[in-house]
Amino acid sequence: MRILLLATSIVVLATPALSETLSGNQIRSMIVGNTMSGVQDGVQYEQYLNPSGTIFGDAGGEDYGGRWKISGNQVCFMYGGPESTGGWDCSTVTLRNNQIIFEDGTTATLKTAR
Repeated sequence: MRILLLATSIVVLATPALSETLSGNQIRSMIVGNTMSGVQDGVQYEQYLNPSGTIFGDAGGEDYGGRWKISGNQVCFMYGGPESTGGWDCSTVTLRNNQIIFEDGTTATLKTAR
């Protein structure tokens, strides 16, 4: 019985918590080169995060572009062209199955190309 409890304790301690914030390296390995989709302001979107740091997206049938970067343990997005004045929008994230959960509670579905 003690061996079973010890083995169970080791498995529980080795399993990351569902609410654990991902590191910058974990974020990079999971989203770069992949597509995220979701609903923002009532509009369905899908966006590809190009390894070059650019974003190619479609929202409600309209193409859009932007840039992404990893800053520390956050993923940051900026939409629009080089003249964009909106600035970077950065967020920590968690991952649950194929759902990316941003710190404000919004989610996106991750479609991996790998």
